[in-house]
Amino acid sequence: MTLPLLIAMLLAAGAASAQEAGAAKEADAAKEVGTVQVNALRDPDFKTYRAFVAGLDAFDAKHTLAPAAALRFLLRPSTPNASIEGVTIRIAGNETNMAVPLAADGTFAMPRNQAALDEEAEVLLNRKKGSFRWRPSVHTPEVPANARRLGDLRLECEVRWAVDRKDMGFAKRTIISAFGGPCRTARVHVLQLAPRALAGYRMVAGERSETAPADAVREDRTTYMVPLHDASWPDEALVEFEFVDQK
Repeated sequence: MTLPLLIAMLLAAGAASAQEAGAAKEADAAKEVGTVQVNALRDPDFKTYRAFVAGLDAFDAKHTLAPAAALRFLLRPSTPNASIEGVTIRIAGNETNMAVPLAADGTFAMPRNQAALDEEAEVLLNRKKGSFRWRPSVHTPEVPANARRLGDLRLECEVRWAVDRKDMGFAKRTIISAFGGPCRTARVHVLQLAPRALAGYRMVAGERSETAPADAVREDRTTYMVPLHDASWPDEALVEFEFVDQK
């Protein structure tokens, strides 16, 4: 069942009462649902500066998931032929006008600035709204190019959830929160983006090695799911990719 369909069913079931009562009903209904699809392929559009700061706070609070990693954000074009050449990012408020440097690889670091926070500043691009998306980028040094560290993916999820929930609709936020958040339950499917087309992957932690089920890689071969919620896999576990062009 997709998240939009779930929300529609819940609203049709009687969300004409007060907001608090509706939230309780939605949370109860969510607990009876098998899974909710959270489509990471549709990276979020740009948010308020306050929302990004919530992501910085989540990174600091959960930094033990990836203690050797720094937090950056990756700018991604919404269309295949779009280029980041000439793109600029700035934080703009009543008095604040601060440039955010964008690296050649499309990544940027969001600075902390109390004045911008107090002014409810916006994060703006010099491009048409919706032409670019972002996602957290957490990479522990020395992880092989054909792998991702599980703790890094967990921390990316926590940062994204902290940012998204600030601007998320009330019903959607309530439903996902009822599951404990998207990063800590098998009942919410969070899709990850692969570096290139995947044939499959395996989880590796010490002597333990398990091949992922076939449906862990989606039909498009560019997105996949990992067991973020499964505490039996330590943060140091690696997701080792097998690419289509290797077969």
